[in-house]
Amino acid sequence: MFEKDLSYDLQTKIPLKFREDGGFRILMVSDIHGGKGYAKEKTVRALQALLDEVKPDLVLLGGDIAGPGVIHIETAEELKEMLDGLSAPMENAGIPWAHVYGNHDDNYGLSNAEQQPIYESYPHCVSKAGPADISGVGNYVLPIYDAEGKRILFNVFGLDSHSGLLEFREEFGLPANMRFFQPASFTQSSYDTVHFDQMMWYWQTSCALEKHEGAKIPALMYMHIPLPEHGLVTMHRDDCEFEGGQLEDVACAPLNGGLFSACLQRGDVKAIFCGHDHVNDFSAEYCGIKLGYDGFLSYHACHKNLIRGGRVFEISADDPAKIDTYMVRVHDILGDEGNS
Repeated sequence: MFEKDLSYDLQTKIPLKFREDGGFRILMVSDIHGGKGYAKEKTVRALQALLDEVKPDLVLLGGDIAGPGVIHIETAEELKEMLDGLSAPMENAGIPWAHVYGNHDDNYGLSNAEQQPIYESYPHCVSKAGPADISGVGNYVLPIYDAEGKRILFNVFGLDSHSGLLEFREEFGLPANMRFFQPASFTQSSYDTVHFDQMMWYWQTSCALEKHEGAKIPALMYMHIPLPEHGLVTMHRDDCEFEGGQLEDVACAPLNGGLFSACLQRGDVKAIFCGHDHVNDFSAEYCGIKLGYDGFLSYHACHKNLIRGGRVFEISADDPAKIDTYMVRVHDILGDEGNS
């Protein structure tokens, strides 16, 4: 068995621990689509309202934090200005937060690798760049310890789901005229997905953490672009405990990278959630793994006011393998004020 050094994975800028009452609460929000001149006050107000309502122990930003369109970012200075506002609700409250990248974050010349140190410069940002020798930026695990900080009870895996298959073809030297196909019930897209070397990293890290703790550790995995399995559950709702809304087709990659199967075989990941499809906010269960979305937080990009919000995950130290999850919506907190 491959021996993995866990020294990087076990180090988190701020130690994450279950509360004294045995709970740990995560808020995930995605698709903010911020940038220069965007409606910062609206977004920050909405995020602040969610934090006040949920009182999370950790906030996850699920990609497409920046761009697209006229409000995109092009420079480090523009990203810093955007993040100063966006991170303020977490930074002021001392709440740890992390992020993964979406397919729009690097659309305008500032690469994710160049963005990463800016994110990590914020005191309460616990994201990590991840290994330099695997695909993408921001592949990491966040261990969550018991209240005493001695045992890891839960893990959060963040993965880079990349951008599009044009970049995939170029990276792996595939023919430019190669075509990809989707089932009719999926969005006919050319999005990318988590690559094989990232799955190897997840598998090896999961195994090493199990060996470190002497037991398999339940986990939540999050990324931006959904998996094909997110689309499968929409076709079998009665069998998959489908809850919530689906107002657009699932926009996953036309290639199935096998991540869901890898998680199923390892047996530690209990939930895989994503952003990307703005007006989907459903959750379902397939083969014992929860799958779903967290809606969106944008005020200008393909939004519907009654969906805007985030997803909450409640984990208990008594049974960390059981994840309770539900949506929380800005409109329910702020009423019509939160719609514009």
